[in-house]
Amino acid sequence: MFKIKLTCIVLFISYTISAQIGHYNHFPTMKPFHVLDDKLTNISFAFSMRVLESDYNGPLIRLRRASDNTLQDFSWGDNDIVDIDAINTWRGGSNVFVHTWYDQSGLGRNAVQTNNAQQPRFFPDTTRPHFQGDGTDDFLIVDTPNGIQDVTNAGDEGTVVTIARATTKSQHSFGVLTNRDRWSTHMNWSDNRVYFDPGICCNGTRWFSNAGNVNVWEIYTFIKTNTNAVARSGGTQRFNGVHTTGRCTRTEDFTICWANGNGTTRRSTTSFMELIMYRTDINATVYQDIEDNSITFWGI
Repeated sequence: MFKIKLTCIVLFISYTISAQIGHYNHFPTMKPFHVLDDKLTNISFAFSMRVLESDYNGPLIRLRRASDNTLQDFSWGDNDIVDIDAINTWRGGSNVFVHTWYDQSGLGRNAVQTNNAQQPRFFPDTTRPHFQGDGTDDFLIVDTPNGIQDVTNAGDEGTVVTIARATTKSQHSFGVLTNRDRWSTHMNWSDNRVYFDPGICCNGTRWFSNAGNVNVWEIYTFIKTNTNAVARSGGTQRFNGVHTTGRCTRTEDFTICWANGNGTTRRSTTSFMELIMYRTDINATVYQDIEDNSITFWGI
């Protein structure tokens, strides 16, 4: 009788342990998945405060410490977000500013500002790390040989998906803009509308009211097809209309916190956490997947 009981106990323990091992680590060699792993076709650049692509192994951001102007690169922590603990340890009580927002697309199109006085301030929020321009002279610039022509389809088609916090100001939030010739957005203009102008201004369909999202984190998608201008926010279409005024012919480099060109008094106070761009009007399933993933990841 004693031997039978002992055998049953051993079998029960063996089963329990094997079940626990089976519950964890089903695929120990499986590569992690990130939102852009299968979405690099026709990409122009990819910036974020989190890792977006599993093969990317560089830093996310280079910051300048205001107390001594030292520069430092920072990667991400276990939560895939830029390492805020490391940033806070390094900066002490000093303010920090963005020198480089690194491109994760594999094209090396980093967004850079080498002039200390024009670097947007970085805010090391543990939940939603971000940067914000001062609305006077701050911006980051993406250097490409033919500027906006390279990151769109010759100044026409393109897609931008960005997580931003809109403010109220007569401002150019990203892109290029010289007078009516532009590929740019206002988020928000002083009337609390978001304007999207992917070509010669001003097309009949170009704005939606965004008063309810002032100082609120939101995901915005802007698409120029070969015929239409489309804007979305929060995963919902805000407008979709025929664009009849012609393509952008400028060659200035794409900028963030400003639309590069002659509107030097229109720099923005829009905050940014993520900005992904394609040089075509990508398929709806692709941008909707990016939207859904970003909304879930950032809790917006």
